[in-house]
Amino acid sequence: MPLNLTGRGMSSELHEAYGEELEMLAADFASAQARQDPTIVQADLKALLQRTGAVLDPSSDEYHEAGLAILRAHVRAYELKLERQRGKIVATPAPSADRGPKLSEAFEAWKTGSGTRGSRKPSPKTLLEAVYAVRRFTEWHGDARLGDITRAMGREFALALAKVPTGLPDSLRQTPLRELVKKEKELAHLPPVHSGTINKSLNILSAIVSHAEAGGGLDAVPGGFRNPFGKGVKLDTDRREADPRQPFSAADLKSIFGVGVFRDGDRPTGGAGEAAYWLPLLALLSGARQGELAQLRVMDLAEDAESGVWYLDIGTAGGRSIKTASSQRRVPLHPALVDIGLLRYRAGLVAAGAKPEASLWPALNIEREAQPAGAWSKWFTRFLRKTVGIEDPTKVFHSFRHTLKRMARDAGLHEEMHDALTGHAGGGGVGRGYGRGFGLKAMAAEMAKIEVPEVVRGLRWSATGPGEARRQ
Repeated sequence: MPLNLTGRGMSSELHEAYGEELEMLAADFASAQARQDPTIVQADLKALLQRTGAVLDPSSDEYHEAGLAILRAHVRAYELKLERQRGKIVATPAPSADRGPKLSEAFEAWKTGSGTRGSRKPSPKTLLEAVYAVRRFTEWHGDARLGDITRAMGREFALALAKVPTGLPDSLRQTPLRELVKKEKELAHLPPVHSGTINKSLNILSAIVSHAEAGGGLDAVPGGFRNPFGKGVKLDTDRREADPRQPFSAADLKSIFGVGVFRDGDRPTGGAGEAAYWLPLLALLSGARQGELAQLRVMDLAEDAESGVWYLDIGTAGGRSIKTASSQRRVPLHPALVDIGLLRYRAGLVAAGAKPEASLWPALNIEREAQPAGAWSKWFTRFLRKTVGIEDPTKVFHSFRHTLKRMARDAGLHEEMHDALTGHAGGGGVGRGYGRGFGLKAMAAEMAKIEVPEVVRGLRWSATGPGEARRQ
C-alpha cells in the first residue's frame, strides 16, 4: 500500500475515495440540471431567501428560476472540483465573510487534517463514513454554508436517515436520500438502521464543523455560532438494546460446519483458499472480528515465551487497522483450534517459505483498510445464504462473535473477562490492552472453559482434503 511519507497532501487511497464521491455528486447535480429540477438545491434556495428577506411563492416561475440559477452554480462548482481532482490548479473561492464555508469545502479541509505537526488525519474507514454522511446531508439539504445550517436542519436530516434501512440492495445504494425516503414502505422488510449508526454520521458532521470553527472560518457569523450537530440533535440510544445481529443457534452451527468446506475439503474460489475454512472457526472460538482475522500475519499467530500459550496478536503493527483502541489485544487460542490443526496449518506455511510478515491467508486479497476483507465478506454472505441455507438477515459473519460471547457466559466467564478476550469496550473497562487487566495464562485458562459446539469437535484440517481439486 502506498504511503505518504511527507505527512502532507493526500494519500492515494483518500484521493481515490474522494474522487469517486465527487464524480457521483457531480453526476447527481448534472442530472438534476438536465431535468430542470432544482429540488436538490432547495435548502440553498431557502437559505438565500431567508438571508436576503426575499419572499417568493414556491409555486411561481420566479422561485423555479432562482432554484435553477443555484443549480447551475453547483454544476459549475463540481466541474471545477473534478478538474482539480485531475490535477489542474483551480483556486478556491473565498468563503462568504459572514456565513462561513460550504459543507463540501469544510469537508475538504477536514479530511487533510490541520497541517500542524502531530495532528491526525481521518483514517480511511472514517473518511468513507464521512463521505457517506456528507453525501447524504447534501442530498437532503444541499451543499449549505455552515453558518446557514440550523439545528432544525440537523434534526430533520437525522430523522430522514432513520427512514433508510440497512442491507440496501446494490441497485439502491447510490439512490439520493429523498428518493429513498419515498420508498420507505417498499423497504419496510429490511432491518431498520440503528440509532447509533445515525449518530455516527452526525458525530462526523459535527467534527467537520468543529474543524472549520477551530480554524476561524465561522468567526464572522452574526450572533455567534453553535455547532448544528451537537447535543439535542442526536437520536436517543438505548444502551441496553440488543445488537440487531443475532448469535447462531446450535442448528445454525450444525448447518455451517456440516457443509463441504469443513467436511470434504471444498475450497470455493471466492473463499480465498484456507481462509474459507479457518476464518469462521477462528471467529467462533476467538470472537475476533472479520477484519481483524483477515489481516493476521504468520507472526501474529505466536507462542508466548513466558507461558508457552499460543495466541492471536490483534493490533496495528504492520499497517493493520483495528476498530478501537480497546480492540488491541492478545487472544489465547482455544484448545479446540489446536486440535483441529491451526498450528499444523501455520507450520505448513512456514515450511513452504512464508516470511513472518506474510499473510496467514495467502489467497486472501486484502483491500482497503476500511474493509480489509470486502470481497471475502460478500462471498461468505452468499455462502451463508445459498450454500448453508441461513436466510435470516440478522445472522451474518459477526454472529460468530455474538455466539462466542454467549458461550462464554454459559461457561461462567464474567463480563470483564470475555470483554478482554473479544476486545469489547464494555462497562467494566478492565483488560483492554497489553499489560493491563488479565495475564495471558489466566486468559487461556478461562478460554479453555468455553465448551466447543459438538459439530466442531470432530473437525480436523487436512492440507490435501478429499475435495482439494474441486472449485465452486
